[in-house]
Amino acid sequence: MKGILAIMSGLGVGAALMYLFDPEEGNRRRTMLRDKAMSMSNKAQGAMSGRVQDLSNRAKGLLHETRSTLGATSTETADNQTIQ
Repeated sequence: MKGILAIMSGLGVGAALMYLFDPEEGNRRRTMLRDKAMSMSNKAQGAMSGRVQDLSNRAKGLLHETRSTLGATSTETADNQTIQ
């Protein structure tokens, strides 16, 4: 069973290499593959950037909400402690 799997894997890899390194169409196929990979990478990076920005905004909002609930900002708290 392992031998058949190895042969099938080898045939698949060989077919993929022949497809990508074909003398007539291989250059175009490799270029398309590269462009698709770059597009996917850019989309993933954009999605992550958006998620990081969203998380940052949520954390800032939570901080401001907590300060508002406590009734003072950190500078107001420090000023009040020095006056008393």
